Amino acid sequence: MKPLVILVFSFLLISSGYAQVDKPVFQHFSKGKSFLGIGFSPVYSDMIGSYTDVSIRKNNTNLGLLLAPMYGKFIEQNLMVGVMGIAGFHTEQRKYMTYPVTNGIPPFFPNVETKDVNNHLDLGLVPMTRYYFNLNRRNSFAIFLQAGLPAVYSKYTNTTTYKYVTGGADRFSNQSSEFTLRGSIGFGLSVQGRMGSFDTHVSNMGWFLSFNKLLQKK
Repeated sequence: MKPLVILVFSFLLISSGYAQVDKPVFQHFSKGKSFLGIGFSPVYSDMIGSYTDVSIRKNNTNLGLLLAPMYGKFIEQNLMVGVMGIAGFHTEQRKYMTYPVTNGIPPFFPNVETKDVNNHLDLGLVPMTRYYFNLNRRNSFAIFLQAGLPAVYSKYTNTTTYKYVTGGADRFSNQSSEFTLRGSIGFGLSVQGRMGSFDTHVSNMGWFLSFNKLLQKK
């Protein structure tokens, strides 16, 4: 029985050694390689009002989607230049009772059903560059520094509706828009695989999660 255990253990050890040798060494960051990716942002930033969000509760609903397509090409080993797009929409809807300011006794002034709707729209283009630092011999993990020049158009609208017990209603709306051109510096982590890479990066544009498909040369 003991020789069999030793034989099985030796086989597993040898197999493990071959498996490690067979693991690929990725060359995704070589000069001439290119990526096509898609990402999204799950958090609000001070530059972009929209973000990916699904939150549905009683009297309070938040829905949003921010997509960030990207193309990049390595012009030198570990040095990539590219462009990222910004396309996002977010809406927040809240319902609550307003207690009007009065000089009399409150029961003579019934509460008002109030609905607030806030919408954000963002469209932008971000020329960018990244430099990658490999963390292991297989080049399967890397950190990177990122710099860009985001140009973002943002539009914000707010609508407040008051419904009275008498059946009447008042609606008030306002909107604003702006164009922002601001430098951006950030950092991230990339995990490489056979088909491409997953990465996460943070900058003043926000926090993004992305998948990038490696484009094979013909």
